[in-house]
Amino acid sequence: MDSRWLNVPPGGSPRGPSSIDYMLPGGITRSVSLHLKPEIFIADVFAKPLHCLDSNRTVAVQCSIDAKGSAPCELSIRADLLDGTATLAREHVLCTMPGGGSCSVNLLLSRMGNISLWSSESPKLYMVRVTLFDGGTALDEYAVRIGFRDARFETDGFLLNGRKTRIFGLNRHELYPFVGFAMPDNVMRKDAEILRHNFNCNMVRCSHYPQAEAFLDACDELGLMVWEEIPGWNYIGDDAWKTLAVRDTEHMIRRDRNIHRSSFGERA
Repeated sequence: MDSRWLNVPPGGSPRGPSSIDYMLPGGITRSVSLHLKPEIFIADVFAKPLHCLDSNRTVAVQCSIDAKGSAPCELSIRADLLDGTATLAREHVLCTMPGGGSCSVNLLLSRMGNISLWSSESPKLYMVRVTLFDGGTALDEYAVRIGFRDARFETDGFLLNGRKTRIFGLNRHELYPFVGFAMPDNVMRKDAEILRHNFNCNMVRCSHYPQAEAFLDACDELGLMVWEEIPGWNYIGDDAWKTLAVRDTEHMIRRDRNIHRSSFGERA
């Protein structure tokens, strides 16, 4: 929240604040929510589609389970791949939860039948829902949205799902006149709609910091590919600065490594 010029990303240049071409307003930006969780809960889910162009495509699901002060116990975890209300694949696994600790559980979803690939023209999304059980009682749920797509750069260009694709996009900053970063989610989503439908972009560069989840969610739904960057611009600082940059990179990847992630539960 501190908007003074400090040696932290994205600032820190010895040339001072006049050396950068963007503003650094202080304060809390974007929305804030409080999630109420049970004593044993799902802390994170990473769902990664594999072999997307093959008929034997799968989804590797990694779940992080946390327990606050509970005794060791046996739990069951179920992962479902959903297309709307239809269940395309399901997998169970048992795990032993240490008392007051955490554990990581891996599942593999397969035999899911026909799957539509995500593309700019047809941005098909699926849901992976993970449920934590103690016996027959559901303790917690966590869901993430994913898309099946293969994106790679080859010597002759960019291939999306094995098809050569021309990238057309623009840079985007998340600053608005008079309000800085503090714009509501519907305005963030509207920016994605303008880029996709008015300017006919198929990619956007988030310059140069992780941007609002509402904007990224809209990109996933509308068919906008995203180039995302950590906070920083044209400067690498001292060791303390680099440590913060590595931290920011980890936070960005964990937040946005699924196409979309959301946590079910009560909010206050």
